[in-house]
Amino acid sequence: MASFGHTVNPDQATFLGFGLEGVAYGVNAILFGVAMTVLIRHTPTDRASRIPILALTCFMFSLGTVHYALNFNNVYNSLMVHPRPHIAAETHLLDGADTIFILSDFASQLILIFRCYLVWGKTVWVIILPLLIACASVSCGLSVVGLVLKTSPTASQAPAAIVPIGTASFALSLCLNFIVSSLIVGRIWWMTRESHLRSDDPRSKTTVSQAMAIVVESGLLFLAAQFVFVILFAIAHPAQAVVEPMAVQIYGISPMLIIVRVGMGISYEQTTKAPISSVRFPNFTRQVETGTSMNDTGRSEVSTHNFELSKYIGDSRGTLTETGKDHIV
Repeated sequence: MASFGHTVNPDQATFLGFGLEGVAYGVNAILFGVAMTVLIRHTPTDRASRIPILALTCFMFSLGTVHYALNFNNVYNSLMVHPRPHIAAETHLLDGADTIFILSDFASQLILIFRCYLVWGKTVWVIILPLLIACASVSCGLSVVGLVLKTSPTASQAPAAIVPIGTASFALSLCLNFIVSSLIVGRIWWMTRESHLRSDDPRSKTTVSQAMAIVVESGLLFLAAQFVFVILFAIAHPAQAVVEPMAVQIYGISPMLIIVRVGMGISYEQTTKAPISSVRFPNFTRQVETGTSMNDTGRSEVSTHNFELSKYIGDSRGTLTETGKDHIV
């Protein structure tokens, strides 16, 4: 196994990872509060499809909380209560933290697959392969934890003989993220293709582009963390102890970013009353102004396009809709 002592040793990486996880956990806690507000207070009529997202979001945050608590306990006890030479040495509590890391990865995959299932109109065959990949990934990951406990229970890193199994687990997760995100973005693009061809309004097209950007940008955060960790784990670099704790929090942050951006930022209902505009948050709809006209009474009519974005946080109506609506100002 290559030596990386000139860069960072396992103890330094563990302590640095604990500090950075604390920052990431703070971000995770804030996003969780906002996401709960969006899911509970801004719930559309189809509540049944929102329950799995709500449950998985709470589960992800719980995993992140427990993981940070275990890391805090390890660092505090190792440095303050019962000092020991190496804080990176594996313990039963750290084995539990490693298991939480695998389960967090699996839960984030399920959230992504569930969104793909909804966007594709609850078509089961689309998610069969992603589900098989997710099961293979979590199986390999849990196997690594078990093998480490059996062969090197106090090792700060997985032994060289076990590294290929762990690399396979995390590489499968990386591929799954790319495949499912591509399926979601491709489906959105296909369902809005005809309306793009009919509409010359750039603002309507911008709405769809922003909808796709929500999935892509949030997925990139997830993918970046996975990619870096896979590389560091494959070469057995001690810096994997820096990335792993952060990745647990990012696995929770990434899906919650979609909820928050749809509910509070990108998806909003906007009406324009010249020259004053207002922004409201009653539902998950964005209206794009396409023109004004004068009716028989001399009042201005604002024509808008209504674009449903609730799909990204659990609406199961099967299609993205874009309809014309007239609002009297």
